[in-house]
Amino acid sequence: MLSTRRYFKRQKVDILRTGLKIESASLLDSLEYEVPFENISNKKRIQTKTNDNFLVISFSMVVIGGLFLLGSGTEASTVAFIGGMFFLVLALATRKKSITILTYDGSSIEFPFNSRNKPEVLDFSIEVIEASNQFLLNKYGKIDKALPMDGQLSKLEFLRDRDVLTDDEFENLKDQLLGRESKGSIGFNH
Repeated sequence: MLSTRRYFKRQKVDILRTGLKIESASLLDSLEYEVPFENISNKKRIQTKTNDNFLVISFSMVVIGGLFLLGSGTEASTVAFIGGMFFLVLALATRKKSITILTYDGSSIEFPFNSRNKPEVLDFSIEVIEASNQFLLNKYGKIDKALPMDGQLSKLEFLRDRDVLTDDEFENLKDQLLGRESKGSIGFNH
């Protein structure tokens, strides 16, 4: 389980048997939902977002205060310059750092972090992807020669397309399914 907090928003994420349970709460609202492993991509990105509005206001105030009013030495130029610096500091202080895992329905799962908990959040995001891959592998990666080959081959292709199986692992399982001698083992036999 991972619990994070960013200002007044709390988030708790649990890894369940078939997916993730996400609970988030802020001062005025709360949300609880589940994301099935079949919907989770195994790609993640680490990003920092800065509030562009604060940067534009800061830049505008500094330019106005510095270029147009500073030459005349007015108090307005000093106020504009100080205001610009205030919004610049505010933009930098409110940067949003997160690790994002995309989902196949177009949404994403965000895990906010700061410099103190970044390793823990990064490890948890890796654990989520590994749990998702293992779930998909257990569900779709079994070979049973008594069942129709086409359906099983489609499942193996699905796993390869989702990057759960490498090309070599796919070929080994395909060879097993078709009764050909495989080139080697990929660490699991069914």
